[in-house]
Amino acid sequence: MKRLQYRLAGLCMLLAVFTACQSGPDEVTTPDGQCTVTFSVSNYRQVSFDDLSGSAAGTSRATISMTLANLSLTVFDAETNERVIPTILHKSTDYESDGETAMTFPQFSVSLPYGHYRLLVLGYNGSHDCNIAAPNHISWTDDYVPNTFCYCEEFTLNEGASLNKEITLKHVVAAFRVTAEDAIPADLKKMRFSSTAGGTVLDATTGFAQQSTGRTSEISVPPSYAGAEGVDFTVYLFLPQEQITSNYTVQALGQNDALISEKHFYDVPLRINYLTQWQGKAFEASGEDVPAVQSSFNIGWDMEWAGTLSVN
Repeated sequence: MKRLQYRLAGLCMLLAVFTACQSGPDEVTTPDGQCTVTFSVSNYRQVSFDDLSGSAAGTSRATISMTLANLSLTVFDAETNERVIPTILHKSTDYESDGETAMTFPQFSVSLPYGHYRLLVLGYNGSHDCNIAAPNHISWTDDYVPNTFCYCEEFTLNEGASLNKEITLKHVVAAFRVTAEDAIPADLKKMRFSSTAGGTVLDATTGFAQQSTGRTSEISVPPSYAGAEGVDFTVYLFLPQEQITSNYTVQALGQNDALISEKHFYDVPLRINYLTQWQGKAFEASGEDVPAVQSSFNIGWDMEWAGTLSVN
């Protein structure tokens, strides 16, 4: 089955943070009143390995560079929310997928004066620029919403401080997927998804959307997909709370946005870290309404999401 989507092939991230302010024979000496802090991403699945199949348990840091496009780290003053260092961005394309350089992809080292800080770490896919105005205002260019993982926490550095803590980078999006059972029309150029709820701006301090304004997003369809069946189209949303319902209009568009087909989905359940999926004939009966029946949703574990909600 081909897959055409903005997606990330992973789900849980544990972040090991090691802070050392003492110096020794084999340690880096930092100026008085400062600490050198090394942040190391050990893996990126939100669901515990104990809750998944054995095939997930072998995931190592080296595989992150092959499956996660971007990792960024920003540190703010916890009292003023002013940025104290420029955002550090690692792109997986800058690292070899195998070997020692892959191991350095998920590592960050910064020197900070003693103080009270807020740490922000983002893991996301796609090539759109991430704009971090403040911890509570994170967006991407063109109102793009990538498959996103986030961690935001306060921490304090002082003389003699030592911190060794393991934390979880949370999945902060919900996904809606249309799986087209019928063949892709030869004249299809894009799929347009319009929701009535959800948002495009993330508040990392809460893990929710800053506002629930709805979103319109488009997925381009390459000519090579013409005639293919079983193609997935997936879009992501930040939610204003853990679980909501939203209406969706899904349009198949041709040259110059000519309408090929249109479907309306009502009361679609969306939940953070869950994939909501509809499967059927996507390119027939323009204007057909697809009601969402709550009792028809089946939740099941998979390797990428905490669960799947199926709209039958």
